[in-house]
Amino acid sequence: MGVLQKYGKLFTAACLGLSLWTGQAGSSYAASSSPVLEKEWTQFYGDPANYNEYTNVAPTADGGSVILGYTTKRDGYLTKVYVVKTDKDGRVEWENEYFEDQYDTEAVYGYNIQQSKDGGYLISGAVKDDSGGKFVYRAYLLKLSASGQREWGQMYGKGVGNSINEVRETKDGGYIVTTSTYNVSDTAPANIIKVSANGTKEWEHYFRYNELEEFSDDQYFSNAIESEDGGYWAIGRTRLAQDARGYPLLVKYDAAGQVQFKRTKVTNDWGRSTFYEIEKAPEGDGYVLLNPDGLWKIDKQGQTVWNKKLADTTPELKDATFYELKPSSTGFLISGTNKVTKADVTLNINSKGAILDVVTQEIPELPSKSVRSVIPGGGLLVLSSSEGATHLVLSRYKSVSPNEGPGGGEISFYLDSDEYSITVDHTFDVNAMLKKPDGTTLPVTNDTRFTIEHPDIVSIDDQGNITGLAPGLTKITAEYQGHKAYATVLVVRPYLPN
Repeated sequence: MGVLQKYGKLFTAACLGLSLWTGQAGSSYAASSSPVLEKEWTQFYGDPANYNEYTNVAPTADGGSVILGYTTKRDGYLTKVYVVKTDKDGRVEWENEYFEDQYDTEAVYGYNIQQSKDGGYLISGAVKDDSGGKFVYRAYLLKLSASGQREWGQMYGKGVGNSINEVRETKDGGYIVTTSTYNVSDTAPANIIKVSANGTKEWEHYFRYNELEEFSDDQYFSNAIESEDGGYWAIGRTRLAQDARGYPLLVKYDAAGQVQFKRTKVTNDWGRSTFYEIEKAPEGDGYVLLNPDGLWKIDKQGQTVWNKKLADTTPELKDATFYELKPSSTGFLISGTNKVTKADVTLNINSKGAILDVVTQEIPELPSKSVRSVIPGGGLLVLSSSEGATHLVLSRYKSVSPNEGPGGGEISFYLDSDEYSITVDHTFDVNAMLKKPDGTTLPVTNDTRFTIEHPDIVSIDDQGNITGLAPGLTKITAEYQGHKAYATVLVVRPYLPN
């Protein structure tokens, strides 16, 4: 079964029980006593009458997981997307296969899955398009409800081949999509697509740095983020035509998909690696980018503020390579792996890129071929296929303190207050905390799902920022890995002196 599969992100960044260092930022850090990974369970999924191939796994807000793969009957030829939703113990809550009959295809693949803000799921992948007489792979999005019902599926792209690298939800409820294209001359452009909430393409752009300049071949977008002005920053790589060397690429689009700014990072040091991740800087003054070796901060105009190499800068980071960047209360959490030992490596850094803490975890009984996803609050999911692809195999590991021993203890999840008061049109932030059995307290706001009982009284975003909308009393529900916490919010009118 041939398949054009992108190099998917193997991690969802999360906190691995980091004990925060309170020393002088930028001068030193604590290499903490890393927790040990202990296997909790292993479960098998899929019909052995099919070939069951794994692609991705992710933890869900209710403490369970969602598994993504593709399946083909052993005596058939149609390949379908296969999704399994499990509870925290790996028991199946629902499972479905998905296919796109409206296209001329024999195969639909899902490569990455993420939980959407509405509690459903967004799958990115590819459709093997046979409509032109010679098959090509087209970019593909599939939206599911929280119960696994298909809401919509859509194919995109016009190049010889497309593969989705990243999808992000946008403020208008739609999505910004970055893809890879391919052609036989290896001079493919980068591709970015803006999609509405129902999957309709609003605009797309095929980008070449400049066909008249030396940077002209093999453009590639790996990620994009919405900017404050409603436009988008896209990152990826371009290539020198004369020597085939790649360089980082940064492009700014307006809200309508018109290029406003472009630049490359011309260097022969570690900064030449392709940047895969981009997040807003905590100070709100620009953006922070991650490549396999380190960080690059830019301002709102795309100019360099600072860069920091991380890989191979300390004994704990020897042979490390990094994949994912996620905001945290102290700055960012960076997930990666050791290229030699295959251990998971997680960094806690401040907003200036200084290392606060390093956690390294060896993975026991790791299959030779697998994908991994870090569980927020500690632990790991490992997905693979059994011999002969008879089943998908999911194992869950928990983080155990070296002094704790097997078994662990109770975890408590709470908000920083049981009741809040706010005036209309004002905003403040709610902080969600997790207390582990060893007494370690972790900030988990960015991984918490918030809901409001009366959304006409207050609104709350993914970072826990509450805004008063109208006078009244309502309740917040915060959910994190199956744990829930509650608080009341009183909204009052602003005081107006006589």
